[in-house]
Amino acid sequence: MATAGRVSGLVIQALRYLGQRHVDREMIARLDRRLDAAARKQLMKDVRYAPCWVADIVRRLATGDF
Repeated sequence: MATAGRVSGLVIQALRYLGQRHVDREMIARLDRRLDAAARKQLMKDVRYAPCWVADIVRRLATGDF
């Protein structure tokens, strides 16, 4: 529970719950619109706690490459 109480933890857990097959470009775009710079920075710090496929999405959100 290293990310408990943080936006990054909420994002990681939500993506894990939805599952890789149910996360599409539209959902990533919605996340992109809702995350501010501080949340993106924290996500990049906490990316090591995410499954590989979630970490790929987090990195894409941080760079704006999706």
